[in-house]
Amino acid sequence: MVGKQLYGFQKINGMMEMLKSPVMKTLSLRQMLAMNYVSSNSKLTRVGDRIYMNTFTPYFPSEAYERYVAGILKTANGQPAPVMMNFAVTANCICNCWHCSFADRTKKNQLTLEELRDAITQVQELGTSMIGITGGEPLLRNDIVDIISLIGEKSMSLMFSTGFGLTREKVRELKAAGLGIPVISLDHYKPEIHDKRRGREGMHAIAVKAIEMYQAEGMYVAVSFVPDHELISNPEELYKTLDFFKSLGVNDMRLTSPILSGHLNDHPEEKLTENDVKRVNKVQKFLIKHKDYPACFAYDVFESEKFYGCGAGFHFIFVDSSGNVCPCDFCSVSLGNMRERPIRDIWNEYSKIFRAPGCSCYANKISQPIADLHTTVRPLSVEQSKEIIRTCPSFTNGTVPKFYRKMGFKWGEDLKKK
Repeated sequence: MVGKQLYGFQKINGMMEMLKSPVMKTLSLRQMLAMNYVSSNSKLTRVGDRIYMNTFTPYFPSEAYERYVAGILKTANGQPAPVMMNFAVTANCICNCWHCSFADRTKKNQLTLEELRDAITQVQELGTSMIGITGGEPLLRNDIVDIISLIGEKSMSLMFSTGFGLTREKVRELKAAGLGIPVISLDHYKPEIHDKRRGREGMHAIAVKAIEMYQAEGMYVAVSFVPDHELISNPEELYKTLDFFKSLGVNDMRLTSPILSGHLNDHPEEKLTENDVKRVNKVQKFLIKHKDYPACFAYDVFESEKFYGCGAGFHFIFVDSSGNVCPCDFCSVSLGNMRERPIRDIWNEYSKIFRAPGCSCYANKISQPIADLHTTVRPLSVEQSKEIIRTCPSFTNGTVPKFYRKMGFKWGEDLKKK
């Protein structure tokens, strides 16, 4: 494993270091306790002079970290801000993953480097401190290093990839360009199961090799892990997979539950059951407690009412490879297109609608209403999207997730009266 995980007094010292940041010093005692609530349920790892918490928080110290905390404070004051976002830089992919949320997107000309330059500038002006580069397979773009270099120090960059086509030279170029965290798709310890789920033979070996190449350059590496019902309901196989990640020396893990989008649009049976979610919670606690296992950000834990909730359209946005601006990667609704209107204008309009974090996944919430439209075009048109958003609001007035309650979330005067 690259770096050293912090436990006991080492973790306390690491957290004390982070409290010395200029923006952290502006927090009230109540807000500090709320931030500690999250960090106490996370694992800290020191890599050189950097401290990493998870793939949803910029490493400390960095300009991106300062901007991240400032953005969280803004959202806690009831002001939506795109603290985090993803760009799909291509719809092209070598895989056909069973759970792919991008599989049904209308595929058009991908964004150019200049369009991405302008878009990144716009979202950073809005306060974005974390930018994920996804697809499709980002490594299929010949200019992927140039794309990463556009992000700079205002935001921490992540890249979600299968590892296809990666070389040691490319890893060095990506690191030099400022890639913060590479995230590699890996779903099982058995190659044949991973390859079957990804729809292409040999992807397991490619993923493992990619992890090794990033580690050789001293990088903090994460995996994107999407377990299905079968794996979650089989503790022996599930923990063998976690042991496998440990043996690879993986630093971090995004445990993403199957979301009803893309290939899973019309398959509500793929959504994890209540018992499945309980097992996911156990996995989160197990990984945080035990040394040398990867840190973990389980969506079913942190995007639940118990922590951050769902920030789709509130503190998160997604821009697909055709320029559609969406509440998140999994929400098949369009708020507008950056080729027709500036992102800042689209955000300023919809931030009046996505006024608070939700307490459950918004993509899952709107999946059935979208399916009821019986259209194959994704994302929906802006007109259809507006109707979906109107009839299925992203939040419940007067109710916010626990983290925001602890932060003292401030409702707007207009919402207080409702």
